[in-house]
Amino acid sequence: MIKLIVFDLDSTLAEIAKGIRPETLERLKTFENRGIQIAICSGKPTFYLCGIMRQAELSNPILVGENGAVIQFGVDLPPVRYDVQPYSKEAKRTIRFLREKIEEILPDMWFQPNEVVLTPFPAKKEEFDIINRCLEEYHDHVNDVLIYEHFDCFDIIPNGITKKSGIERLAAMVGVLAEEVIAVGDGINDYPMFEFAGISLGINVKDSGKVDKNFSSIMEALDYIEEIYDK
Repeated sequence: MIKLIVFDLDSTLAEIAKGIRPETLERLKTFENRGIQIAICSGKPTFYLCGIMRQAELSNPILVGENGAVIQFGVDLPPVRYDVQPYSKEAKRTIRFLREKIEEILPDMWFQPNEVVLTPFPAKKEEFDIINRCLEEYHDHVNDVLIYEHFDCFDIIPNGITKKSGIERLAAMVGVLAEEVIAVGDGINDYPMFEFAGISLGINVKDSGKVDKNFSSIMEALDYIEEIYDK
């Protein structure tokens, strides 16, 4: 039985920097009305996800931000229920150290206002190259973190925090088993949550071996969820 569906946001539920389409929102409401909990798991912070999910008008959306680091129930601010994954003091020092180094070489860099994860957004390719060289230079100092390079940013995350650990933590909080979870995503930072979920669905995932089913659009994935729910 499906009890929890976890969606990535960008390039999964919605296009980059776009809202969720009305037809997609209607399907989310349908699933929630059937008693299925809906969660969004993104690299974005939970307060950003609050703005996105207010339009959904779901009864009890769950927001998992910063690649699994932060869990928030509902869209109210301040949140009614809020959880931050524990991580090491060494990782915290490493993230602070890397931020200082990036700010020294790129003083105009914009950092996503996260609680845990360090997310610089380079404005052009040269800045990506500079950050990569910085990370290589201080390679010996970054053993405490995991680094994802995306098309528009870097995510520098404490070791042990992934979308898998975030969803695993969430499942325990709401009393759901892994086999009762569906995970839907598109990128490499979604691969960990695919490992945890009983059913993993990709949206144009490059490595189709990482998912049980790979689709070209979110509506195709939602149709498939409808099919397996009705069986």
